[in-house]
Amino acid sequence: MININKLPNILELPNTEKNFRVFAGPGAGKTTWLIDHLKRVLKESNRLSKTRKIACITYTNVAVEEIFNKLDCDKSRFDISTIHSFLYRNIVKPFSHLIAEDVNGEKLFNIDKLDGHDEHIPHSDRIRRWKVTIEQLNGKNYNYFNFSENKAKMIAELSSLDYSFVDKNLELIYRQNRGFSIPRKNGELWIYKKKYWVDGIMHHEDVLYFAYLIINRSPRVLEFVRNKFPYIFIDEFQDTTELQTWIIEKIAEERTKVGVIGDLAQSIYKFAGAKRCDFENLKINDLQSYKLEKNHRSTQKIIHFLNCLRDDICQECSECTIEGCSVNILIGPIKDAIQWIEKNNYNPIYVLTRKNESVEEIKMQRNLIADDLLKKLYAIDSNYYRVKALHSIFMGYKFYEKGYLKDAIKEVLKPLKYEGRGSITKLELRKIAIDIIDDIKTIETRNKNLFEYYSELLDNISTIYKLKIGAKLTNRASAKSFYESTLISDILRFIKVDTKSEDTIRTIHSSKGTQFDNILVHFENLRDFEKYVFEAKDRLESDEDDARIYYVGFSRAKETLFINIPEINNSSITKIQNFKIEYKILPESK
Repeated sequence: MININKLPNILELPNTEKNFRVFAGPGAGKTTWLIDHLKRVLKESNRLSKTRKIACITYTNVAVEEIFNKLDCDKSRFDISTIHSFLYRNIVKPFSHLIAEDVNGEKLFNIDKLDGHDEHIPHSDRIRRWKVTIEQLNGKNYNYFNFSENKAKMIAELSSLDYSFVDKNLELIYRQNRGFSIPRKNGELWIYKKKYWVDGIMHHEDVLYFAYLIINRSPRVLEFVRNKFPYIFIDEFQDTTELQTWIIEKIAEERTKVGVIGDLAQSIYKFAGAKRCDFENLKINDLQSYKLEKNHRSTQKIIHFLNCLRDDICQECSECTIEGCSVNILIGPIKDAIQWIEKNNYNPIYVLTRKNESVEEIKMQRNLIADDLLKKLYAIDSNYYRVKALHSIFMGYKFYEKGYLKDAIKEVLKPLKYEGRGSITKLELRKIAIDIIDDIKTIETRNKNLFEYYSELLDNISTIYKLKIGAKLTNRASAKSFYESTLISDILRFIKVDTKSEDTIRTIHSSKGTQFDNILVHFENLRDFEKYVFEAKDRLESDEDDARIYYVGFSRAKETLFINIPEINNSSITKIQNFKIEYKILPESK
């Protein structure tokens, strides 16, 4: 284990032509540091040109936007993106001819239809076709796929499909096991994936697989990347998967200087394939390690509490850090804790918890629960292109709401196919996209049900614009009742264009990268609190994420941190006092 405390604190690297790794705790200002470093490299490097840029890779589109907006220099000299976007644009798309066929010369991916990459939401029609194929392959009947009690488990498992090295071979695996028996011994999972690939549909996880495949089939592709990007800097590296690490290490073997920033104690995505050991054991030549030790986010008392949880780094307060309120343990039911906080005017309060089930339970107590209508739409409508068209248009509207007009127009235009005579200009297409967005902006349209909206959209797209968007929804369609009972305004709530949520009750995972004035971290039971607070120093180094998840939750707080546990005993009270934090047994719990 690296002792971060012994590493030199770094405000500015001594040399921009060295590979580096920076360990930065919560609130350390790593985004500000990274932006300053980007500007310095741009100013000092003699290896840049109009075609040779600085790549900056980060974990979410929100972080991409933050870095881009804060750069006060020539932004055209940078390529700022997520790892999936970077690999798609620079390896997968330009070298897609290398994935058209497999090693046996059979069709692997329909590159003629390749148009970006999407979230993997299992679709009913492809599941049906996959089922038919593997029944023929195995000579078995898989009717249990259709049982209502099995569908949710099957969709959850298929949604979690990912790639992992197994005995040095890259295999398809499940990140979530819901206890559903899906055959996998005869390449059934690859057959499932090919049901999408044959139609040119690439999921986010597929981007990594095909980048890996392309590099193995033609290592010279790495030369193209190195020539284009003399520098690659990666934020949140503790959340990198083994496949991402493999690709970065390959690029870094020659000429390209690589820098990575992260925090081992904030590695919480093991379920998505992240391996925190990759950050610690990164195999890049002449790698120099540093630390950022100050916490610019939280109060002195919160920083003291965070330091009590880990040994590898002791964060310091910045010059302007205030003392703040004591960390406070609220003992009793979660609903009572929220009421006490609101009554004492710590508003707004953001409630963070470990599990999705707990989020739903708390929301239910506060009458905020609702089903995910987007996932229902994918599950119930057998026509993938109709669902994807609506999804793209609604995503475009959400991009517009957030002020990303360029992304909004691009997303709305994705499903539109021109069928008129002659050609159509980019300006005309832009106007069509804006018309569609303006329509959704109206209260009248948002109060329409999906059936009414989609039927009118089809007519307008065809007759006015001479475009085609998708199949008509007939009266015999099994999804018709869902379309008729679902309002546009209702489904828009489930359309996500980034990981930045507006929910005040959320999982700790969804709070990553955020910060709030007032935080309430909820524990389901006393034992978890004892393990992940009192025993945190031992458990933060565990292969399991649990202790780190709660650490991330605690460290989101800027001014006030509350922790909720349902009960307490005398032994725990003594330990709480040793941490120099306060506790309150709520009246309803006595």
